[in-house]
Amino acid sequence: MKTIQEIERRFIVKSIDPDIQRERRVRIVQGYFDTPPHISLRIRVTDGTEAELTEKTGNGIERRESTQPTDIQTARFLLNACSDRISKTRYYRDGWEIDFFHGPLAGLVLAEFEMTDRGQWSGLPPWIHDAVEVTETLTNRHLARLAHDLADAQNDRPIRELLPKRIPHIVLTGGPCSGKSSVMRELQAEFGSVVHCVPEVASIVIAQVGVKPPVGDGMAMRKFQRTIYRVQRGFETISDLQAVRDGKKALLLDRGTVDGAAYMKGGLDELAKVCRTSGEYEYGQYDLIVCLAPPPPKVYREQSGNNPARSETYAEAEELGRRIKKVWRGHPRFLFIPAVRSWEAKSAAVKKAIRGFLAAK
Repeated sequence: MKTIQEIERRFIVKSIDPDIQRERRVRIVQGYFDTPPHISLRIRVTDGTEAELTEKTGNGIERRESTQPTDIQTARFLLNACSDRISKTRYYRDGWEIDFFHGPLAGLVLAEFEMTDRGQWSGLPPWIHDAVEVTETLTNRHLARLAHDLADAQNDRPIRELLPKRIPHIVLTGGPCSGKSSVMRELQAEFGSVVHCVPEVASIVIAQVGVKPPVGDGMAMRKFQRTIYRVQRGFETISDLQAVRDGKKALLLDRGTVDGAAYMKGGLDELAKVCRTSGEYEYGQYDLIVCLAPPPPKVYREQSGNNPARSETYAEAEELGRRIKKVWRGHPRFLFIPAVRSWEAKSAAVKKAIRGFLAAK
């Protein structure tokens, strides 16, 4: 088995020198297995004569890649087990790999440039006339899922319009009674025209389904958090689609997947194991984290009855607030809003942070 650190940039090509199709070419068919989101496992057959299994971990410009050659009979057997498949012709020029897709993705062209170090990058070549970089947002695994979704669908739109679009995700988090719900209402009133607001998943499950977190039962808590994680992912996926349709600039989420780690003894490591993910991947799904400090004891006692999902004592709420801060603070854009003299000052600090973030987009 061969393992390398892949450094690669990817582009959706809008216009290219047509002579590219005179270059050396191969025909590729590859299928993807159902794996955790931070892992991609594929089977590839090239020109009907060579085959290999490849595992990739990570996302963005650098990923770890392990490849194992296999025989054609085994590869075809595995391909038949994959519901997500793509077919493409690959052309080679000047170190670039240019993929022209077939089947449901016909009309799509993807250009990839692989490097041994980032210093090799010198920009797009002159024969690629127009392209949009998708290194951080789109992989062949995404395209295989799209091809599966389109296989039996009637579609008369250009394939580029159907590519997955990810808009920035802002998470508002904090311990019980930290002011999240009140701030969310104010943020929706001020930014509702440009952000799509997503409610807290756990509160919906607790209040509407009547299921409470199984505190004190480690195995039951892991199952509970795994369920919340999956529902959260579903909420984010459909909210992304709706936000794009509505022309919004960002999602504003009342908590994110990483919040679940605060309820588990093993923290983020345990969440990653239970939900078959990684802390790096989960952090990568969010672009700004705004974490609110817990309120003083008097405020907590006055406000704690407003949420039927809330059952913590003040000491428990304070400890949970510390754990939430701990599991999120490794995020590269983590902002902690400390306790201040007035609610107005706390709210203003959150609005200033989000206003600045949106202005930069």
